[in-house]
Amino acid sequence: MHYKIGIGIEDALRGGRLSRHQVAILWLIRNEGEGGRSLARKEIERSITRWFEIGNSAISKTLRVMARPPFKLLDVRVHPESGREREVVLTARGVTEIDQMVVRGQAFVQLMVNHLSVPEALDGVHFLTRVSDIIDRVAPAIREVGGSAGKPPRRAAASGRKKVSAES
Repeated sequence: MHYKIGIGIEDALRGGRLSRHQVAILWLIRNEGEGGRSLARKEIERSITRWFEIGNSAISKTLRVMARPPFKLLDVRVHPESGREREVVLTARGVTEIDQMVVRGQAFVQLMVNHLSVPEALDGVHFLTRVSDIIDRVAPAIREVGGSAGKPPRRAAASGRKKVSAES
């Protein structure tokens, strides 16, 4: 269910021209950035690597693509508080793209809501609000447990020996 809904919303936000990583970066700047317009590059990296299995070089490449034509959605600048850090700032085109993403997202959600009764829609909003609140409360504790929550367990290297179970 998570993937079906999430991918549907992502596809609507992408508008047929942005990648999932690009949408995530723009949405992150909008929601967590200074005035919804700029965010430290290290904060983008911290969040994106938690959501996707991508490394620092892939994030750098994505940011470069978004800063160059034909996109020109953002500028990567020296952070005003530290010459070693970078700040990612939306351009006017970036702000316009986010505004269009919001419209596309609202239209997608409205299509779903049009197929629900008023009580179903209200129950759905209540459920999702509660789940979001619970996740906000428990996610930090889950991440602290072994530091690997959300990641698949590591497999033991194949040794060439047959695994023996109690049933063998």
